[in-house]
Amino acid sequence: MPKVKSTSRTKTARKDPIKPKDKDPKNSHLYTDDNPSTTIQGTGFKDKEAAERTLKLIERRSLIYQFQTVNTMYNRAKHHPAMKKAVEGSAGTADMRAAMEVFREWLDVTYPAEREALRAGGFKPLLSKKVMQRYLDQVEGSKAVDGEAKKFAKVYCELPRGKKLGNVLVDEIKPADLDWERRRYQALDALVPKGREEDADVWKLSELWNDDRSVAEKHLQLIAWGWSPAFVSSAFL
Repeated sequence: MPKVKSTSRTKTARKDPIKPKDKDPKNSHLYTDDNPSTTIQGTGFKDKEAAERTLKLIERRSLIYQFQTVNTMYNRAKHHPAMKKAVEGSAGTADMRAAMEVFREWLDVTYPAEREALRAGGFKPLLSKKVMQRYLDQVEGSKAVDGEAKKFAKVYCELPRGKKLGNVLVDEIKPADLDWERRRYQALDALVPKGREEDADVWKLSELWNDDRSVAEKHLQLIAWGWSPAFVSSAFL
């Protein structure tokens, strides 16, 4: 029986290896350089100076973002291999321990104080997406609602599940500047008169609703920023 001539497989090599799929920037981790254009550069925990620089870099971001950053930096230092191997109190880890003290002070003292100082807990609760989506067309078509509020409403309604406003920048090329959580608070702090953020009863019905039960303009401005004094009575919304 004649032998069948065997054929050997020829190896092929790509000039360029197959590249992994690009990561969705929306899924980029807060503390990696997956999306360096939206990541604050220069944060660190190697010594006291790096820790203080980190606090300065994040001071314009929302309190929730600041907490995420500081808590992460503290735990990175705490669990750093150098810290695990070093004898407690050794000079080799003194700088990193100094950084940890700066972060611990912020977590134990600064953070609770700033959180307590937020009006209405940062104007919480944030209206649900379901409520916001119900009013989105009115918000976008209203002359009483400014462009930035309309943009916020749209950003919030389209926010992926699990994504926080504190991790979404107002300006994508300015990572050390405002995020939407911080900007929302600033806007509501200016729109809501002092002393009227906690109790729905201090608001007149005419301030919230028109005679035909449609949303009053002032009320719609608040809804656009994800807050309403009528929220405590869900029947209104």
